[in-house]
Amino acid sequence: MAAQSRSSRSGGNRGGSKFDRRAARNRKIILIMAVLMGLSLVAVPLGLAIGGGDTTPAPDDADDPLAAPEEPQEPEETVGPCGETPDDVPAVDATRYDEPFDLTIDTDATHVATFATTCGDIVVELATSDAPIAVNNLVNLAGDGYYDGVIFHRVTETPPIIQGGDPAGTGCGREDCTAASADEPSFPGFTIDDELAGAEAMGETLSDELLPQLRAELDELIESGVDPEDLGLPADPTDEDLLALIPGGYARGTVAMANAGPDTAGSQFFIVWEDTPLPPLYTVVGTVVEGMDVVDDIAASPTQVTTETPERPYEPVVIRSVEVEVR
Repeated sequence: MAAQSRSSRSGGNRGGSKFDRRAARNRKIILIMAVLMGLSLVAVPLGLAIGGGDTTPAPDDADDPLAAPEEPQEPEETVGPCGETPDDVPAVDATRYDEPFDLTIDTDATHVATFATTCGDIVVELATSDAPIAVNNLVNLAGDGYYDGVIFHRVTETPPIIQGGDPAGTGCGREDCTAASADEPSFPGFTIDDELAGAEAMGETLSDELLPQLRAELDELIESGVDPEDLGLPADPTDEDLLALIPGGYARGTVAMANAGPDTAGSQFFIVWEDTPLPPLYTVVGTVVEGMDVVDDIAASPTQVTTETPERPYEPVVIRSVEVEVR
């Protein structure tokens, strides 16, 4: 089934130019940070355990220990392009497994997964040849109905991703993400090995595409009086010098497995909605071939700060089902 248009889902056009401006601003921020900080932004976690810390904002007056923390400001609009979360979504009935699945898929066949969500359909061609373990994992989880009722619990601009796949809806695989519950069972109950060849190949391609923009940003900084040597670069940096700042990259539309370190992926995944120079640490499990407008709408969801998930949408998008077709 084809994904609905933005206007039919949200009752009007949310303004593509607004999203384009946000995406362009995000790209510029990423590139400037890449130059200024040597891409230290890659440390932004895409893992399973992203909660558990104190998310209370610091007081405005740091010198006054008795000052009350400022309450997070709720945006004027808490309902994004996807609309309110409907009531007729399936209940989460996921299983915690004792071990990973045996390899059951035909690794020579093409597998296409349709994520039917409350915002529309996202169709993903799975990277069977590059990541047979991860694809087998996703196919078997989908076949068990594991993703039914699961939300996209995390939406961020840096890095530009939407993340889901945790039945607990928190990002740590448990309802309680505090350190006190770290030893409790978590979803999906197992981990799988990384398969990074696809991510490494994509990173080389995307680095070459990002180079002209990074060069332009650096030239702009130099014109404003910034000395390249203050950025840890030679006085006259070559393309090779700049490429050394970009550890890799994930292209718009990439679907990859989230993790908490090497060989710790399980069921969580993220979808990249704007090219981003992340290092090749996350297994590429597929590419969106239809429904990027749905991904864009989810990415435009207003988010809130919660104890477990700092970037959780006010109105989460729910996965109704994941159907896999073998071609």
